Amino acid sequence: MTNRKTPTISHHLRVWFFVFVTCLLMVVTHAVAQPEGKVLSDNGSSKPVSSKTVSVVDYGAMGNGQQDDATAIQKALDSGAEVVTIPSGVYRIGCTLWIGSGVTLKADPQAVIRLADGAGNHVSVFLLANRNPGNGNNHITVEGGVWDGNNEHNSRGKDGDLFAYTGTAINFVNVRHLVLRNLTVRNPDAFSIRLGEVEDFLVEDIVLDHSVVRPNQDGVHVGGFSQRGIIRRIKAVNPNTPNDDMVALNADDDVERVLNLGMRRGPIRDILVEDLQADGAYTFVRILSKESLIENITVRRVKGSCRFYAVNMTNWRFPIGSGDIRNVRLEQFNITKTDYKEWAPSLINIKLKVRDLYIRDFQRGDNPKTTQASTLFLSNGQENTIQSADDRRQSSSGFSIPQGGIRELWINRSSNLQP
Repeated sequence: MTNRKTPTISHHLRVWFFVFVTCLLMVVTHAVAQPEGKVLSDNGSSKPVSSKTVSVVDYGAMGNGQQDDATAIQKALDSGAEVVTIPSGVYRIGCTLWIGSGVTLKADPQAVIRLADGAGNHVSVFLLANRNPGNGNNHITVEGGVWDGNNEHNSRGKDGDLFAYTGTAINFVNVRHLVLRNLTVRNPDAFSIRLGEVEDFLVEDIVLDHSVVRPNQDGVHVGGFSQRGIIRRIKAVNPNTPNDDMVALNADDDVERVLNLGMRRGPIRDILVEDLQADGAYTFVRILSKESLIENITVRRVKGSCRFYAVNMTNWRFPIGSGDIRNVRLEQFNITKTDYKEWAPSLINIKLKVRDLYIRDFQRGDNPKTTQASTLFLSNGQENTIQSADDRRQSSSGFSIPQGGIRELWINRSSNLQP
């Protein structure tokens, strides 16, 4: 007779653990095998996935410029599909289109998504925005389309009204892994694309079609707590576009102003800006800080003409010498200044505190109307160290390059920082 040991408590626990794991695997396998899968929405609820790719037409969008297609497009965006397409047509939008995590929106290049007359009536209204700026979104891609803010029939509200329409066309706040590409943004009342609290983002191949000019009409406007981003190949197709900053890196915006409602003050880090082109832009690049850190910024290959600044580091409403700007590289500029004003006396204007600013291959086009404007003007209320290409150093609280280009220049260079 074979002797058998009495089962121990640990043996029973192992048996029950095995049964539990087996049942759990059966439940998971059953869920995966369902013909209609589920995905988690941004509010935590599940929603059915009808297909990996859907068209807004399948949900009733007409694209005839008459019907309000916002509801139909929103149903497609909320369907759980991974990819939502917008065919060619004119889509009138009476309210914001909200896009959630894990969704790619692909619009035909001839698809015009236009804000309906009078729809710009609240701070929450944009042509397109991410679904959950409070808790955040991730992995959103938007490609193609003409996004028309219709500013002739949608004016931003007044400063001081906390519920007013901001005038921004495309708005993304608190998003990780965001891609915006091959978009045309037409006639916003303020910013074409506004980004805040974004990380690991790519904005590329953007056309600014601003035939109806407005104040504060930025191209790509980046606010606080944004990092690890690439902004490239931004082109203006109308003269005097944009009518403010083509790219703005503003760590300390006046967030109470109507066009900045919903943004936060905070640091901006690790941003590459390249390949900007415009004819008569107001300013190509704005870098603004009062107290928040801006660091590791590269701007290169900027071409065309501007009315006022190629690079604006002025103090705006802050005291001269404000700011905390570090490790900025400006390379391969070819810019002609078209206008001269006493308050905009140079192509590169610096009135903020900056450290490790490196300028290389800055070429200035000839214009007899703006010969009195300097190429670079530095006056930030502090002693600065200037180092030129031949390693000559000088210290000065005010410095200018009156004419010509800049082959190589360091301002307040750290000893261990190399070109």
